[in-house]
Amino acid sequence: MFRNLGYTDAPLYEKTRDEYDVESERGQKRFEELKELLLEHLPIKRGKALDIGCNAGLSSFVLEEIGFNVVGIDVQEKAIERARELAKKRGSNTEFYVMDARNLEFEENTFDIVALLGYPLAHFSIWDFDRILQEIRRVLKSKGYVMIQESDFLWTVIRGFYQAGLEAEGLVRINIDVNVYEGYLDRLLIDLEKGVFSRDKFYIWSPWILKYVLEKNGFQVTFKERDFVIGQLICKSETSS
Repeated sequence: MFRNLGYTDAPLYEKTRDEYDVESERGQKRFEELKELLLEHLPIKRGKALDIGCNAGLSSFVLEEIGFNVVGIDVQEKAIERARELAKKRGSNTEFYVMDARNLEFEENTFDIVALLGYPLAHFSIWDFDRILQEIRRVLKSKGYVMIQESDFLWTVIRGFYQAGLEAEGLVRINIDVNVYEGYLDRLLIDLEKGVFSRDKFYIWSPWILKYVLEKNGFQVTFKERDFVIGQLICKSETSS
């Protein structure tokens, strides 16, 4: 008998936590891969950076090693606890906070760049992300940048909606339905090892959707190779409508 955990993506993060932990073998590999990508694509290499959805801090530590003064935020308390523990071990000056990106607790014109790395948009509806971009614009300095790592999930869904998949070792994903009014994939996650299952909302993003929301909020958009999108703030004084 499988136990129902309700709507939560906790089983997925439990199975994949090593990918976000810089002390794990997989985390060390991702650290080097991400560092190489950021060095290639970042428009600036110094200044103050905000890392949204930092999890256990891997991406934040990469940004710090490149040359930024970094603040990392995430809504998961356990992830932030681990990030602070790792920061202490590494002698890192990065600050970590539990915080909702829709309501950033920072002053205006604080950051030179805001990063959303590790394909985080699947957690946000288009309305949530529109609100997040308004907050990002507020805390960014004039001509500041937002950098987003994102993939064309819409095309992925179209190609393989009816195919069950292995999300992580022992964790099976089955697509149930697509909510065409709110833009998310309703998924069933089954942990075969623990005997539990849950459902989650996986929001479906595609380049043209992301481009529209960024431009709506005053960003000039450039698509880079390997799933990187750069937005430079060009309309600081205007408000989103």
